[in-house]
Amino acid sequence: MIFKFLLMLGLIPLIGSFLVRKVFSDRVLKSEEGGTTVTYSGKEMVERILKLGKATDVEIQVKKRPFLPLGPEYLVISPQQAESKEVRDVAGVALIAGMVLMARQQDRVVAWRTWAVKFGYAMPGFTIITMIFAMVVGRVPPSMAVAIMSAGLGLSTLLLWSTLAIEKASAKVICDYLDESALVPRISEAELMEKFVKAHSWKRIVPGAVAFL
Repeated sequence: MIFKFLLMLGLIPLIGSFLVRKVFSDRVLKSEEGGTTVTYSGKEMVERILKLGKATDVEIQVKKRPFLPLGPEYLVISPQQAESKEVRDVAGVALIAGMVLMARQQDRVVAWRTWAVKFGYAMPGFTIITMIFAMVVGRVPPSMAVAIMSAGLGLSTLLLWSTLAIEKASAKVICDYLDESALVPRISEAELMEKFVKAHSWKRIVPGAVAFL
């Protein structure tokens, strides 16, 4: 009974998240349209957003970092994101810039989201290693180990869902900028950017440990 409960606790939200991500995020981000070139590179777009948000003191760090590294005074984007002019990449860093603007007003709320994203990477991996060790020493039967690993993924998924509104609100900030300011030079480009920013806001609802699937 406990085995089934733990298994379902993990599988139901996880499968649901994969389906939602497929429909609202992957379908857009993995489309050919995602390779469309826009006017500004990722770093240039971040700079323009921070200028509009009166946050030019924010440090833009260009380096490879996992998770969602950002705060009220800094953000991190990869070299590929910084240089790319493909709309899927530029929209992704635009959303991160929007989260930084939110963090300057609601730091604890945004910190909760970044923690949930980190948890989605670390918790499942830690659980898997622990359960493998427990099976090797004979402390936990294989079926129960699988159920506990599933429950760990489920918990990570639920935490991501509970903080999703933060990324949705950040996406709205960027979409409002695109609608109401000269963030990009053409209306068609603004509409395309909005589409991809919204798609990115659904991307992190699957724990990072299994997000590659």
